[in-house]
Amino acid sequence: DEIVCLLGASGCGKTTTLKAIAGLIEAKQGQVFIDGKLVSDANTFVSPEHRNIGMMFQDYALFPHLTVANNIAFGLSGMSKADKQARVDEMLKLVHLIGCADRYPHQLSGGQQQRVAIARALAYKPSLLLLD
Repeated sequence: DEIVCLLGASGCGKTTTLKAIAGLIEAKQGQVFIDGKLVSDANTFVSPEHRNIGMMFQDYALFPHLTVANNIAFGLSGMSKADKQARVDEMLKLVHLIGCADRYPHQLSGGQQQRVAIARALAYKPSLLLLD
């Protein structure tokens, strides 16, 4: 495992770089490799859902109309209902939010919302986690 940090002044492009790595925007130049695999260059663009990346934004980007459990389960496609529930329960335990599954984001403190966003980003076991 490796941790890398981008440091720079406000407005210098840190968020833009993370979005390009995640595939949320196309890089204008250069190349992006993830685990040695080319995912973006002038002729190649792998869509975000095929990059196995989790991303947590500064504002958490939680869905206000979904419960905590449904926010966490949002990216868990192709799993049985029981497996989804088990993974959501695992994530709730990990971020110390057991008992909050049926709450909505507006019913949580800022720190709790941040933990829901982390749980959602980790729920589908990404190979790379980007934190903005």
